[in-house]
Amino acid sequence: MRPFYIFSGSLISKENDSILIKKEDGEINLPIEAIDSLFIFGNTTITSPILNILAKRGIPIIIFSYNGNYITSIMPENFLESGFVLVKQVQSYINKERRMYLARKFVEGASYNMNKVLKKFGLAGFDIPIDKINSASSIQELMGIEGKINDEYFSYIDTILPEKFQIGKRERRPPTNMGNALISFGNSMVYSTVLSEIFGTHLNPAISFLHEPGMRRSSLSLDISEIFKPLFSHTVAISLIKRKILDDSDFIDSGGIFLNERGKKKFVAEFDGKIMESYFVNGLKRKVTFKRIIRLEVYKIEKYIVENSDYKPFTPRRW
Repeated sequence: MRPFYIFSGSLISKENDSILIKKEDGEINLPIEAIDSLFIFGNTTITSPILNILAKRGIPIIIFSYNGNYITSIMPENFLESGFVLVKQVQSYINKERRMYLARKFVEGASYNMNKVLKKFGLAGFDIPIDKINSASSIQELMGIEGKINDEYFSYIDTILPEKFQIGKRERRPPTNMGNALISFGNSMVYSTVLSEIFGTHLNPAISFLHEPGMRRSSLSLDISEIFKPLFSHTVAISLIKRKILDDSDFIDSGGIFLNERGKKKFVAEFDGKIMESYFVNGLKRKVTFKRIIRLEVYKIEKYIVENSDYKPFTPRRW
Protein backbone atom coordinates (compact mmCIF):
# COMPACT_ATOMS: atom_id res chain seq x y z
CA MET A 1 0.00 0.00 0.00
CA ARG A 2 1.16 3.51 -0.75
CA PRO A 3 -0.09 7.10 -1.09
CA PHE A 4 -1.61 8.19 -4.40
CA TYR A 5 -1.53 11.76 -5.76
CA ILE A 6 -4.31 13.31 -7.88
CA PHE A 7 -3.99 16.67 -9.65
CA SER A 8 -6.43 19.26 -10.99
CA GLY A 9 -9.14 18.45 -13.48
CA SER A 10 -9.93 14.96 -12.21
CA LEU A 11 -13.23 13.24 -11.49
CA ILE A 12 -12.90 10.56 -8.78
CA SER A 13 -15.65 7.97 -8.64
CA LYS A 14 -16.28 4.37 -7.57
CA GLU A 15 -16.20 1.41 -9.93
CA ASN A 16 -16.83 -1.90 -8.12
CA ASP A 17 -14.13 -1.97 -5.42
CA SER A 18 -11.82 0.36 -7.32
CA ILE A 19 -11.27 4.09 -7.62
CA LEU A 20 -11.87 5.40 -11.13
CA ILE A 21 -9.96 8.59 -11.92
CA LYS A 22 -11.09 10.35 -15.10
CA LYS A 23 -9.07 13.14 -16.73
CA GLU A 24 -9.18 14.72 -20.17
CA ASP A 25 -6.20 12.61 -21.27
CA GLY A 26 -7.59 9.26 -20.05
CA GLU A 27 -8.66 7.12 -17.12
CA ILE A 28 -6.91 5.31 -14.26
CA ASN A 29 -8.46 2.39 -12.40
CA LEU A 30 -6.92 2.07 -8.95
CA PRO A 31 -7.66 -0.88 -6.62
CA ILE A 32 -8.66 0.29 -3.14
CA GLU A 33 -6.27 -2.28 -1.64
CA ALA A 34 -3.33 -0.56 -3.32
CA ILE A 35 -3.53 2.77 -1.46
CA ASP A 36 -3.33 3.96 2.11
CA SER A 37 -4.04 7.67 1.50
CA LEU A 38 -5.15 10.07 -1.24
CA PHE A 39 -3.50 13.45 -1.81
CA ILE A 40 -5.63 15.80 -3.95
CA PHE A 41 -4.24 18.99 -5.50
CA GLY A 42 -6.43 21.75 -6.97
CA ASN A 43 -9.91 21.55 -8.47
CA THR A 44 -11.08 17.94 -8.35
CA THR A 45 -14.55 16.38 -8.16
CA ILE A 46 -15.06 13.42 -5.83
CA THR A 47 -18.34 11.50 -5.64
CA SER A 48 -20.23 10.42 -2.51
CA PRO A 49 -19.87 6.66 -3.17
CA ILE A 50 -16.08 6.92 -3.23
CA LEU A 51 -16.11 8.96 -0.01
CA ASN A 52 -18.19 6.20 1.55
CA ILE A 53 -15.88 3.37 0.53
CA LEU A 54 -12.74 5.31 1.56
CA ALA A 55 -14.30 5.95 4.97
CA LYS A 56 -15.15 2.27 5.42
CA ARG A 57 -11.59 1.27 4.51
CA GLY A 58 -10.06 3.89 6.82
CA ILE A 59 -8.29 5.75 4.00
CA PRO A 60 -7.69 9.48 4.65
CA ILE A 61 -7.98 12.16 1.97
CA ILE A 62 -5.56 15.10 2.13
CA ILE A 63 -6.66 18.20 0.19
CA PHE A 64 -4.42 20.99 -1.12
CA SER A 65 -5.25 24.26 -2.90
CA TYR A 66 -4.21 24.91 -6.49
CA ASN A 67 -1.17 26.78 -5.13
CA GLY A 68 -0.17 23.73 -3.11
CA ASN A 69 -1.22 24.94 0.33
CA TYR A 70 -2.65 22.35 2.71
CA ILE A 71 -6.40 23.00 3.13
CA THR A 72 -7.91 20.14 5.13
CA SER A 73 -8.17 16.39 5.56
CA ILE A 74 -11.13 14.04 5.39
CA MET A 75 -10.57 11.38 8.02
CA PRO A 76 -12.86 8.43 8.77
CA GLU A 77 -14.62 9.36 12.00
CA ASN A 78 -13.29 7.84 15.23
CA PHE A 79 -11.30 5.24 13.29
CA LEU A 80 -8.81 4.29 16.03
CA GLU A 81 -9.99 6.59 18.81
CA SER A 82 -9.02 5.53 22.33
CA GLY A 83 -10.40 7.28 25.37
CA PHE A 84 -7.57 5.93 27.53
CA VAL A 85 -4.86 7.30 25.22
CA LEU A 86 -6.71 10.61 24.85
CA VAL A 87 -6.73 11.10 28.63
CA LYS A 88 -3.01 10.27 28.83
CA GLN A 89 -2.23 12.65 25.97
CA VAL A 90 -4.11 15.51 27.62
CA GLN A 91 -2.37 14.80 30.93
CA SER A 92 1.02 14.97 29.19
CA TYR A 93 0.08 18.30 27.65
CA ILE A 94 -1.09 19.77 30.97
CA ASN A 95 1.99 18.53 32.86
CA LYS A 96 4.68 21.14 32.10
CA GLU A 97 7.61 18.78 32.68
CA ARG A 98 6.24 16.12 30.33
CA ARG A 99 5.24 18.66 27.70
CA MET A 100 8.68 20.28 27.77
CA TYR A 101 10.35 16.87 27.52
CA LEU A 102 8.61 16.11 24.23
CA ALA A 103 8.97 19.68 22.90
CA ARG A 104 12.73 19.60 23.52
CA LYS A 105 13.00 16.24 21.79
CA PHE A 106 11.28 17.58 18.68
CA VAL A 107 13.69 20.53 18.46
CA GLU A 108 16.67 18.26 19.17
CA GLY A 109 15.65 15.74 16.49
CA ALA A 110 15.04 18.49 13.94
CA SER A 111 18.48 19.98 14.66
CA TYR A 112 20.31 16.69 14.22
CA ASN A 113 18.49 16.04 10.97
CA MET A 114 19.30 19.53 9.68
CA ASN A 115 22.97 18.71 10.15
CA LYS A 116 22.44 15.38 8.35
CA VAL A 117 21.12 17.32 5.36
CA LEU A 118 23.95 19.86 5.40
CA LYS A 119 26.56 17.11 5.54
CA LYS A 120 24.82 15.24 2.71
CA PHE A 121 25.44 18.24 0.48
CA GLY A 122 29.06 18.72 1.54
CA LEU A 123 28.70 21.28 4.36
CA ALA A 124 30.22 20.97 7.80
CA GLY A 125 27.02 21.66 9.71
CA PHE A 126 26.52 23.83 12.79
CA ASP A 127 26.96 23.43 16.53
CA ILE A 128 23.64 22.29 17.98
CA PRO A 129 22.92 24.24 21.21
CA ILE A 130 21.92 21.15 23.18
CA ASP A 131 22.51 22.85 26.54
CA LYS A 132 20.18 25.72 25.62
CA ILE A 133 17.55 23.31 24.30
CA ASN A 134 17.65 21.21 27.47
CA SER A 135 17.67 24.22 29.83
CA ALA A 136 14.79 26.08 28.13
CA SER A 137 12.19 26.69 30.82
CA SER A 138 9.21 27.54 28.61
CA ILE A 139 7.75 26.75 25.21
CA GLN A 140 8.28 30.38 24.18
CA GLU A 141 11.98 30.22 25.04
CA LEU A 142 12.35 26.91 23.20
CA MET A 143 10.61 28.28 20.11
CA GLY A 144 13.02 31.22 20.14
CA ILE A 145 15.97 28.82 20.18
CA GLU A 146 14.41 26.82 17.36
CA GLY A 147 13.96 30.00 15.31
CA LYS A 148 17.65 30.88 15.60
CA ILE A 149 18.63 27.32 14.64
CA ASN A 150 16.42 27.53 11.56
CA ASP A 151 17.89 30.90 10.53
CA GLU A 152 21.44 29.54 10.76
CA TYR A 153 20.50 26.34 8.94
CA PHE A 154 18.87 28.09 5.99
CA SER A 155 21.80 30.50 5.71
CA TYR A 156 24.06 27.46 5.22
CA ILE A 157 21.69 25.98 2.63
CA ASP A 158 21.78 29.21 0.63
CA THR A 159 25.54 28.81 0.16
CA ILE A 160 24.99 25.74 -2.03
CA LEU A 161 22.04 27.05 -4.05
CA PRO A 162 22.08 29.16 -7.22
CA GLU A 163 21.25 32.79 -6.43
CA LYS A 164 17.78 32.66 -7.98
CA PHE A 165 16.82 29.72 -5.73
CA GLN A 166 18.27 31.08 -2.49
CA ILE A 167 15.81 31.25 0.39
CA GLY A 168 17.05 34.36 2.18
CA LYS A 169 14.57 35.25 4.91
CA ARG A 170 12.12 32.41 5.51
CA GLU A 171 8.74 33.68 4.29
CA ARG A 172 5.62 31.50 4.28
CA ARG A 173 2.38 33.45 3.79
CA PRO A 174 2.92 33.83 0.93
CA PRO A 175 6.36 32.68 -0.26
CA THR A 176 8.04 35.56 -2.08
CA ASN A 177 10.72 33.69 -4.03
CA MET A 178 11.29 30.28 -5.59
CA GLY A 179 13.39 28.95 -2.71
CA ASN A 180 10.70 29.74 -0.15
CA ALA A 181 8.03 28.35 -2.47
CA LEU A 182 9.82 24.99 -2.60
CA ILE A 183 10.35 24.80 1.16
CA SER A 184 6.73 25.75 1.88
CA PHE A 185 5.30 23.19 -0.53
CA GLY A 186 7.65 20.48 0.73
CA ASN A 187 6.79 21.26 4.34
CA SER A 188 3.08 20.96 3.50
CA MET A 189 3.75 17.55 1.99
CA VAL A 190 5.57 16.43 5.14
CA TYR A 191 2.85 17.85 7.40
CA SER A 192 0.08 16.03 5.54
CA THR A 193 2.04 12.77 5.35
CA VAL A 194 2.69 12.89 9.10
CA LEU A 195 -1.00 13.64 9.69
CA SER A 196 -2.05 10.58 7.71
CA GLU A 197 0.33 8.46 9.83
CA ILE A 198 -0.95 9.92 13.12
CA PHE A 199 -4.41 8.90 11.98
CA GLY A 200 -3.21 5.27 11.96
CA THR A 201 -2.44 5.40 15.70
CA HIS A 202 -4.45 6.15 18.85
CA LEU A 203 -3.05 9.68 19.26
CA ASN A 204 -5.27 12.72 18.81
CA PRO A 205 -3.70 15.04 16.19
CA ALA A 206 -5.17 18.17 17.82
CA ILE A 207 -3.19 17.85 21.07
CA SER A 208 0.41 18.98 20.61
CA PHE A 209 3.42 19.83 22.75
CA LEU A 210 5.87 22.14 20.95
CA HIS A 211 3.21 24.06 19.00
CA GLU A 212 0.16 25.38 20.80
CA PRO A 213 -3.01 23.41 20.02
CA GLY A 214 -5.20 25.42 17.67
CA MET A 215 -8.89 25.58 16.93
CA ARG A 216 -8.69 24.29 13.36
CA ARG A 217 -5.35 22.57 12.80
CA SER A 218 -3.77 19.24 13.64
CA SER A 219 -0.92 20.72 15.63
CA LEU A 220 0.63 17.40 16.70
CA SER A 221 1.48 16.96 13.02
CA LEU A 222 3.34 20.29 13.17
CA ASP A 223 5.36 18.95 16.12
CA ILE A 224 6.38 15.68 14.51
CA SER A 225 6.96 17.31 11.12
CA GLU A 226 9.85 19.26 12.62
CA ILE A 227 11.84 16.03 12.77
CA PHE A 228 11.12 15.04 9.17
CA LYS A 229 11.04 18.34 7.23
CA PRO A 230 14.83 18.46 6.76
CA LEU A 231 14.93 14.85 5.53
CA PHE A 232 11.98 14.87 3.13
CA SER A 233 11.14 18.49 2.30
CA HIS A 234 14.52 20.21 2.26
CA THR A 235 16.50 17.30 0.82
CA VAL A 236 14.02 16.96 -2.05
CA ALA A 237 14.04 20.71 -2.76
CA ILE A 238 17.84 20.95 -2.79
CA SER A 239 18.19 17.82 -4.91
CA LEU A 240 15.71 19.06 -7.52
CA ILE A 241 17.57 22.38 -7.76
CA LYS A 242 21.08 20.92 -7.91
CA ARG A 243 20.06 18.35 -10.55
CA LYS A 244 18.41 21.16 -12.56
CA ILE A 245 15.08 19.34 -12.69
CA LEU A 246 13.28 22.57 -11.74
CA ASP A 247 13.59 25.93 -13.49
CA ASP A 248 11.77 29.27 -13.63
CA SER A 249 9.00 27.82 -15.83
CA ASP A 250 7.87 25.56 -12.96
CA PHE A 251 6.67 28.52 -10.87
CA ILE A 252 3.85 31.05 -11.04
CA ASP A 253 3.38 34.49 -9.50
CA SER A 254 -0.12 34.52 -8.00
CA GLY A 255 -0.09 36.89 -5.03
CA GLY A 256 3.16 35.16 -4.09
CA ILE A 257 5.50 32.67 -5.75
CA PHE A 258 4.20 29.09 -6.01
CA LEU A 259 4.92 25.91 -7.91
CA ASN A 260 2.66 25.49 -10.92
CA GLU A 261 1.07 22.13 -11.72
CA ARG A 262 4.11 20.87 -13.61
CA GLY A 263 6.39 21.96 -10.78
CA LYS A 264 4.19 20.28 -8.17
CA LYS A 265 4.21 17.04 -10.14
CA LYS A 266 8.01 17.08 -10.28
CA PHE A 267 8.27 17.73 -6.55
CA VAL A 268 5.65 15.12 -5.63
CA ALA A 269 7.34 12.45 -7.77
CA GLU A 270 10.67 13.08 -6.03
CA PHE A 271 9.04 13.29 -2.59
CA ASP A 272 7.12 10.04 -3.08
CA GLY A 273 10.27 8.27 -4.25
CA LYS A 274 12.07 9.44 -1.11
CA ILE A 275 9.46 8.43 1.47
CA MET A 276 9.01 5.04 -0.22
CA GLU A 277 12.74 4.23 -0.05
CA SER A 278 13.69 1.36 2.26
CA TYR A 279 15.65 1.79 5.48
CA PHE A 280 16.92 -0.96 7.80
CA VAL A 281 15.51 -0.67 11.33
CA ASN A 282 17.71 -2.42 13.88
CA GLY A 283 14.88 -2.97 16.35
CA LEU A 284 12.74 -4.68 13.70
CA LYS A 285 15.70 -6.41 12.04
CA ARG A 286 14.25 -5.66 8.62
CA LYS A 287 13.83 -2.88 6.09
CA VAL A 288 10.79 -0.63 6.03
CA THR A 289 9.91 2.45 3.99
CA PHE A 290 10.64 5.90 5.35
CA LYS A 291 6.88 6.43 5.34
CA ARG A 292 6.65 3.54 7.79
CA ILE A 293 9.44 5.16 9.82
CA ILE A 294 7.09 8.11 10.37
CA ARG A 295 4.38 5.77 11.68
CA LEU A 296 6.93 4.12 13.99
CA GLU A 297 7.89 7.57 15.27
CA VAL A 298 4.28 8.27 16.22
CA TYR A 299 4.14 4.90 18.00
CA LYS A 300 7.25 5.87 19.99
CA ILE A 301 5.59 9.12 21.08
CA GLU A 302 2.43 7.24 22.00
CA LYS A 303 4.52 4.82 24.05
CA TYR A 304 6.10 7.71 25.97
CA ILE A 305 2.67 9.22 26.63
CA VAL A 306 1.10 5.94 27.78
CA GLU A 307 4.04 4.07 29.34
CA ASN A 308 6.46 6.89 30.19
CA SER A 309 9.25 5.18 28.23
CA ASP A 310 12.20 7.21 26.98
CA TYR A 311 11.68 8.84 23.59
CA LYS A 312 14.52 9.34 21.13
CA PRO A 313 13.65 11.15 17.89
CA PHE A 314 14.55 9.48 14.60
CA THR A 315 17.83 10.46 12.99
CA PRO A 316 19.07 8.25 10.15
CA ARG A 317 22.44 6.57 10.34
CA ARG A 318 23.01 7.49 6.71
CA TRP A 319 21.54 10.23 4.58
